Amino acid sequence: MKSARLHDRRDIRFENVDMAPVPGPNEVRVKVAYAGICGSDIHNFKTGQWITRKPSIAGHEFSGSIENIGDDVRTFQVGDHIVADSRVYCGECENCKSNYQHLCDKLGFIGEAIDGGFADYITLPAHLLEKCEPETRLDVAALAEPLAVALHALKRVDAPDGHPILIVGCGPIGALCAVAGNLLGDRKLLVSDINDQRQLQVCSLTGADAVDLQAFDQFSNPSNKLVRHVIDTTGNVGVISLLVSQLSGASLALVGIGEGSFALDPVHLVEREISILGCHAFSSELGDAVRMLETYPDVFAQLIGPMISLEQVPTIYDQISLGHADDIKTLIKIDNE
Repeated sequence: MKSARLHDRRDIRFENVDMAPVPGPNEVRVKVAYAGICGSDIHNFKTGQWITRKPSIAGHEFSGSIENIGDDVRTFQVGDHIVADSRVYCGECENCKSNYQHLCDKLGFIGEAIDGGFADYITLPAHLLEKCEPETRLDVAALAEPLAVALHALKRVDAPDGHPILIVGCGPIGALCAVAGNLLGDRKLLVSDINDQRQLQVCSLTGADAVDLQAFDQFSNPSNKLVRHVIDTTGNVGVISLLVSQLSGASLALVGIGEGSFALDPVHLVEREISILGCHAFSSELGDAVRMLETYPDVFAQLIGPMISLEQVPTIYDQISLGHADDIKTLIKIDNE
């Protein structure tokens, strides 16, 4: 079958590989329809930070249909439309037992700990699947995993209705935070991105106002309200440091994956009562993400940019890693059914 496999840092290849295994007990084999390229995929490609096995079929954001079912699977049938839960967790540590699987002591992800969805087929434990309605658009459904990440960040920052949110970064997660935030509550959104095209697209889709982060003032801004809730999706330590220096009496949720570190004076956090919130993957939001995509498919479809083939993955990885990407979400079209 066709696949895109990560062999090492900056080494991803289109390859023909053996068919995904016949499913064993409590497993299913999925015929992949669409897969998304995630910022964390590019981070791993650039840095090799999470390469624990190689080569490994990449990809943890994907949709498809069930092609084969192993023994003891009762919740799915052949032909069901599904999306995947990207988290590979042990189920035995204290975090898992407390339904904090996203903080599992041994947490890994599909496409890293086990083979991923950049392939014609993938075999997975049935508990890592979320069922979609039969009429669900599978291209839009491929956004479910990153939308769950966005919903988790919105939940963590916990802005009440009527309170504005500043979203920094208009890549996939930032755009999904903005779209979901617009759909879920009565609040003004502010967005900021160095890419004018992405920023304009998110503003057009959500009614958000664009702000220049260098000149941002939480007390005087286009929302005409005090901004106390901020989500950073860039992971850029310079951006995060700037936000910390600008804010007072605010919550700053960090969901982006970046590199590097910066000096942080805890007294500054104390005197300005700044809360910094880490937002890792998602907890229980995947089902909510699927339902939202099924309710508003035409809205979310506007975030999908170019459709590429598996053969094009290495070239597109290089382009995105060099910052040559104006579109919000690149999908790999694997099976058009």
